[in-house]
Amino acid sequence: MKSICIKTNNQEMIEYLITTFEKLPVNFCISNYRFKIYDNIILHDVERNENEFYEIVAIVLKSAIERFYEKEMIRKCIKQNYFYLNEMEQKYVLKISNQIMNLPDNKIGYKNKLLKNLVKQYITDNKSIVMDGFVNFRTKSYKDLLDNIVEVSVVSFLELTSF
Repeated sequence: MKSICIKTNNQEMIEYLITTFEKLPVNFCISNYRFKIYDNIILHDVERNENEFYEIVAIVLKSAIERFYEKEMIRKCIKQNYFYLNEMEQKYVLKISNQIMNLPDNKIGYKNKLLKNLVKQYITDNKSIVMDGFVNFRTKSYKDLLDNIVEVSVVSFLELTSF
């Protein structure tokens, strides 16, 4: 039997993950318990091979990271690296960045594949994942890609405003 424990304190994310896993056409045993400081979603699977199980879980966790962390990561990058832009300019850069994020994967450095592979590698090697810790400390290459996207957005914004 393959199992993974997903730890978070974000109630909205817990609801999203449980709902998403329940909608999948797979037969996971899903439980949700609070231990110490985290709510834990525990997934068990006996039907699939190990690689397929981790692939499915990685895809769902990737989408949760995009949904609950990505915009804030971009916003922080803009505030830290482009602090000299005023608030309105930063909003335009954020808007351009979000538009770039909606481009096909091959146009922006295979962001989806990169993030999914980071998650899959981690959950393959570990029995549990603390979502905040993973995003903060295990996604450097993903953050670097987001930084590049923000940089392209800033350059695009500056080119647009230089007319």
